[in-house]
Amino acid sequence: MKAVKYHGPGNLEIVDIPKPTAGPGQVLVKVMYCGICGTDVHAYKMPGIFDWELVLGHESVGIVEEVGEGVDCVAAGDRVAVGPPGDCGECYACNTGRPNVCSNAFPNTLGIGPNTQGAYAEYVLSHFPKNELFKIPKDMKMEQAVLFDVIGVGFHAVRRSEMMLGDSVVVTGCGSIGLSVIQSAKLAGAARIVAFDLVESRRQLALKAGADFALDPTDEKNLKLAHKLFEHTEGAQIAFEAAGNPTTVQLCVDMLMPGGQIMIIGSDGRPYELVSAALGPRELDFKLSFTYTKEEIIKLFDMISTGKFKTDVYTIQKAPLSDVIEKMEQLASGELDVARVLLMPNS
Repeated sequence: MKAVKYHGPGNLEIVDIPKPTAGPGQVLVKVMYCGICGTDVHAYKMPGIFDWELVLGHESVGIVEEVGEGVDCVAAGDRVAVGPPGDCGECYACNTGRPNVCSNAFPNTLGIGPNTQGAYAEYVLSHFPKNELFKIPKDMKMEQAVLFDVIGVGFHAVRRSEMMLGDSVVVTGCGSIGLSVIQSAKLAGAARIVAFDLVESRRQLALKAGADFALDPTDEKNLKLAHKLFEHTEGAQIAFEAAGNPTTVQLCVDMLMPGGQIMIIGSDGRPYELVSAALGPRELDFKLSFTYTKEEIIKLFDMISTGKFKTDVYTIQKAPLSDVIEKMEQLASGELDVARVLLMPNS
């Protein structure tokens, strides 16, 4: 079968590999869509994300083709989303209610862990079906369900934050993660959401997702406007960094009130500087957020099915697997501006 191998930054190769078969406790899924994640694009652009080889692809949906002995959570023909395994049930994180940071999950996540075979391929083999396969509701399109990963990341970040009903919120980066944060914060009762992005089309999507203002961070007038909006509290209570860029971390710092909180969501391989002498007197709270839990995806699927969470704000372009290098280049250069490119390995 065809698959896409990652050898390092700027180096993808379409290869032929054996089609997997489902052994005991495993499930073989025929991949219908796999999103090109921002993390994949960052790994393609720069070192420090994946320092190992693998078949990329960790945002996928498909149809169960084979079910191994002992598996009773899914059946052949089921439509499923394939997520990170998590919930090993043995590590301290899992046993203290933090399965998204399970010590054993990251290296086993398909399309992320070293030498794993992700879903930039015609088929993907689930080794942990009870924990990484999510049944797609009957009334949900696969094009909606494949957004589970990107929506889940923003959803989890808002739930993990200390945002309260009536708070003012800043979101830096209006890509797919930022749009999820905006919707989640709106649903959670944010009084005002101010989003920042360099790209006009993304700012328009931010407004569609529920932001009250969508501003260009390079425009001094826009920055003054934002500070004016937060004048009463001397800044926003919460800032969500969803761009994955050191400069936007600083923007979050500049927009926060004393005692405010920054949620770091965006993935990036570059370091950034924090000057404690400047930040200490403001007692800012820096907090990181990583992926999501299985329960949160179940909640999200229900909210999407009932129309509470919108998916039409995510611009989508579909492409065959053979176009992956072209699409990755376009995303990495900024030439292609869509929330998600959906690869279709079995088109």
